[in-house]
Amino acid sequence: LSSDLIHMMKSVLSTHRYGKARVRVMKVVRTPGSHQVFDVNARVLLSGAALTETYKTGDNAMVVATDTIKNTCYIVAEKYSFKTIEEYAILLGEHFLNTYSHVEQVAVNLDQYAWERLVVSGKPHEHSFKRDPEVHIVSVIMSRASSGPKIDYLESGLKGLVVLKTTGSGFEKFWRDSYTTLPDTTDRIFATSVTAKWTYTNPSQGKQIDFDQAFQSVRTSVLEVFALEYSRSVQETLYHAGDMALARAPQMESVWISLPNKHHFTFDLSRFEKCGVRNTNTVFQPSEDPSGLIEGTISRPKPKL
Repeated sequence: LSSDLIHMMKSVLSTHRYGKARVRVMKVVRTPGSHQVFDVNARVLLSGAALTETYKTGDNAMVVATDTIKNTCYIVAEKYSFKTIEEYAILLGEHFLNTYSHVEQVAVNLDQYAWERLVVSGKPHEHSFKRDPEVHIVSVIMSRASSGPKIDYLESGLKGLVVLKTTGSGFEKFWRDSYTTLPDTTDRIFATSVTAKWTYTNPSQGKQIDFDQAFQSVRTSVLEVFALEYSRSVQETLYHAGDMALARAPQMESVWISLPNKHHFTFDLSRFEKCGVRNTNTVFQPSEDPSGLIEGTISRPKPKL
């Protein structure tokens, strides 16, 4: 197409946002006797009517450079104290809305990598850690109001919480038809990698919310239900964990949980019985592909009118 024809098109810029992604920020809080680390992967995206001109004409006069957005992530981490990455995300949103009057909305997504404190000679070490595969995630969208920056959406979560139990799980009496080959079982390995995301009853409270208590409520509920209850189905385990988390954390509105079923099938040793070998439910073949995938959202009941 010629450039003249392109400029004659009557297209519309329906949505837009831009910013910086994969900004790695490490903050060390040097509390005497017990250092704390915040290891974060940040994504910050800006939008607003004044920013559409760069898309349409290439006029960059109102564009906050993505390099500036990157630098801001480090500067805000240095200037302000925060106890959770939710607070850090809100501080970032407030900064961009307060600093740039033409920015109308800020979307901040953070992944916090977990560092577990080392225990040396039976005591937690002051400043040494080991990396945990679990990740704490946060998503916040903030916009401009007459009273100042406001929170439109706030979600916390965790991912990469890998758990396994060697018994205490079964799956039986399910729907059968001519395509079904899976046998019933009352004793199987149950393994999964937990992802959970939760929202808040009153997100406008912002930094006043007890984010850490919500996180611990979800994590503890998942682990307790997984370990202590006999699982008749992954679905049952998912629901009970979410229900328990909501009971423990009144500041939470709903929790979404995803549990991929990391299968461990009993390996067939019947071919080797002549060798005197048989499987006594001790040798398994892990098989993650394809995997079952169970998801659900557990919410507080809506009040009756």
